[in-house]
Amino acid sequence: SALFAEGFGSSSNNNNGKKKKGKKPKYTIEDKSYGLSSSSTSPSATDIFNNQTPEEFFTTYNEWMPLFQKYKQHSLAHSFLTNDDNDTQQPSSAEEDTLWGISTLENRNPWRLFPSKPELPEPLSHIGTFLDEWQRSLLDIPIDTLTKEEDIGKGNNDLHFLEEGRRVIAVTRFHVLDGGDTGEEEWEMELFRTCWSEMGKLMSEDLEDTGSLVVLPNTSLSLEYVQQFVQAKLVQPAVWMGRGGDWEIVAMERGNLGVRLLYKLSAIPDLSEKYSPEDDE
Repeated sequence: SALFAEGFGSSSNNNNGKKKKGKKPKYTIEDKSYGLSSSSTSPSATDIFNNQTPEEFFTTYNEWMPLFQKYKQHSLAHSFLTNDDNDTQQPSSAEEDTLWGISTLENRNPWRLFPSKPELPEPLSHIGTFLDEWQRSLLDIPIDTLTKEEDIGKGNNDLHFLEEGRRVIAVTRFHVLDGGDTGEEEWEMELFRTCWSEMGKLMSEDLEDTGSLVVLPNTSLSLEYVQQFVQAKLVQPAVWMGRGGDWEIVAMERGNLGVRLLYKLSAIPDLSEKYSPEDDE
């Protein structure tokens, strides 16, 4: 990602990308950030979030309806979003201007148009902490040819590295929501606002392999709670909008808690027929 190139996440502990001898890896393949089950949640979080219907969600966040309706996929969206007479018409440029124009810049809409990254040193340091640990989790993945003999040739570790690495590269937008600055309820509202603002921004640009990272330092909430928030407030509503297949959204922990929002992540290309070791001979 851009911040790696600018020096963020380039921890002095990585010895120019080489692991120190005898240093035990902090992360294992079990710490992967993709292909996660949404059912792994704490009971308290499940009690709070899991029983909300589409009508309840969209009524609760009624002021967000212009954004939800703008980016729904007509053929798959829940009926609650498709009851307009003009539902089949594409939004006009005037509607687009209303979503991201002066009203949003003046905070008259609930969503925000954020910069691609913060400028102040403190939030940048929180992002740096997260990226340091994210980079370390990549460096802790062993190379297949150096693992035990029965694993050689299976490619599990190499594939895991590729899966994690391409998700790092896809993230080009960074935000910080400090849990020490607000109360828990207000912080949760700001997390919703930040994530859905970023989701709207990425859907408006409609570019494959793009994403945002929202870092959550100094929060008293657990990873399990944030995972359930992500499922109930981000993933499930995206499904109701008919956009579930466009998104991979996870809560993860790398030094700080964070929410990673990936839009239209493409598959790893099959290079088996395009390259073989003999090509270098």
